Amino acid sequence: MKEFLLRKFETEYFGLQKLIRCIEAQEDQVPDFSIHSICHIINVNHRWNSRLNGTKPESNDWDVFPLCYLEKLNNQNYRETCDYLEKKDLNRHLLDSPSSNDLLCQTATDVLFHLLQHSAYHRGQIVLNLKSHGLKFPINGFVQLED
Repeated sequence: MKEFLLRKFETEYFGLQKLIRCIEAQEDQVPDFSIHSICHIINVNHRWNSRLNGTKPESNDWDVFPLCYLEKLNNQNYRETCDYLEKKDLNRHLLDSPSSNDLLCQTATDVLFHLLQHSAYHRGQIVLNLKSHGLKFPINGFVQLED
């Protein structure tokens, strides 16, 4: 499972880098939705890495950063995720409370797989948003990114 996840996170990393660069190249025309969504992907990855590592996150889910920081933050997230995958037990159970009424018990593998799905979902929304505004967008489906 570790090798599978490492490969998928590498693919996700490069897909997100392509999207960040595409947005930066047309920054003045990009709708707020796309900027907020790409920052959201970065923030959520950071927050889950923090939970997995038992550290305090430095951002909230919907914080917005200047675009010039996103590649650096994506690099940092990717390194932290790979480090976790290399060194930690993926079957470890984590307790998380998304709301005050719910307490979820998930494995680290479940959380990491969720991160991949979450990012792919929002990357798709961003591409659709860019396309609907007549802007350039990267082809970043999984098969294309795997080549």
